[in-house]
Amino acid sequence: MSYRYLTIMLLAGVSLTAIAGKDENKETSGTKISFSKARNDSTRHALFDLHRPHGNKDIPVPHFCIHTDDHRFALTIGGQVNPILGVDLGNDLYDQKGAGINFTTNSIPVPAIKGHKSDFYINALNADVDFQVVGFGGSCDQITGYIKIGASGNTNDIQLKDCYASWRGFTAGRKTTLFKDELAAQPPTIDPQGPSGEVSATAYEVSYISPAFRNGLRFAFGLATPTYYHSSGRYYGPDYQDWLEEGEVVADPNYYSQNVPDFPVWVEWAESKYNRIRLSGIVRNFIYRDEVEQKRRHAFGWGVMVSGNWNPIRQLVFNMQAIYGHGIGNYIQDLAGLPLSFTPSQKQVGKMSANPMMGLVLGASYTINKRWQVNAVASEARIWKVGPYAKENATEEGHFNDYKYGFYFAANAFYNISSYLQVGMEYLYGRRGTWNVGSGFDNRIQTQFMLTF
Repeated sequence: MSYRYLTIMLLAGVSLTAIAGKDENKETSGTKISFSKARNDSTRHALFDLHRPHGNKDIPVPHFCIHTDDHRFALTIGGQVNPILGVDLGNDLYDQKGAGINFTTNSIPVPAIKGHKSDFYINALNADVDFQVVGFGGSCDQITGYIKIGASGNTNDIQLKDCYASWRGFTAGRKTTLFKDELAAQPPTIDPQGPSGEVSATAYEVSYISPAFRNGLRFAFGLATPTYYHSSGRYYGPDYQDWLEEGEVVADPNYYSQNVPDFPVWVEWAESKYNRIRLSGIVRNFIYRDEVEQKRRHAFGWGVMVSGNWNPIRQLVFNMQAIYGHGIGNYIQDLAGLPLSFTPSQKQVGKMSANPMMGLVLGASYTINKRWQVNAVASEARIWKVGPYAKENATEEGHFNDYKYGFYFAANAFYNISSYLQVGMEYLYGRRGTWNVGSGFDNRIQTQFMLTF
């Protein structure tokens, strides 16, 4: 583990401990420190759950915590260790760059590589640890610091995945984008990545989420810079690329620094946790240089999403998400990292445009009892008006940038042996379509043996 991550965690703990210990209205120097249960105690569970991530891939509130007797300071450490064993049939997706343990449909080789149409694997690199510190717990001034680190899933490298602070509805740091609807994104899957059309991205972000009003309404807004899989916070942009025409650069997206953040917003109505609907939007600005007319130009991206849940009976929950927009590829699971969001215009040489794209996710979860749960999800991502550009930038092996659509299906069953240990089995099917060489598919069957602490 890098020493800088340890330094960050130590500084966060020391800083928030100092905040929690300072109170002008009450002397706390003699406060008793206790080691107690957290997940099964409603008061302490609510304390930590308030500002934790709530996606189905996130670590739940840990079993135990350290806290003062008045809960004005609390600390917990949690984690998951999830070895996965599986087999690919139809394509060797596990061995492809950008995929591996993630069932990434945009990495399915088209056509399938001869002699590499199946693969068996055991992956023990799917593990995360998180740290959460709470100051002024239970009061309106409660402040939370949260850090999550873990393995990438495909290498031994340890990565900083989340690092943020929250107070009175405001959150600042590196986190899952505000544009994502964590409860509606998908049912649980063993696959760490999830559906092709899901909105899911990490961003450097400052955001605000309002408390719920009496009629169940609440809203949120923020400023964000997507990480594009880089940790420096700069806007790099592998979702766009130089365009060469007869050996000449006609549009240069790297000539200027990107100096305008993305603007995500949403408004939500909720009758209960799993009976809710949300309308989300995002606006993006992209700066580039028109090399034909030697001008600074802007291309605007935007997206709208409808998402939500429906809980018709206690045991059954439906998940839904539909997104459409222009130039928002980094926010759609299967399109992130492809140089297709902003491409040079086919009509006006030197200008660039934001391309239309969509994502759709439909899923269902049925909880049979406290030990058994079954889930299914189908999803599709699709992009238009990039055919000539995609063909030009396709690589010979696998045609990885020659992307037209990606379809994803997962069905699984989970069994909770205890509150610490869960086993599961899953079937996955994916298909990737291209503009000029047809399509390719892969089937995956895998199991998990997940410890949560």
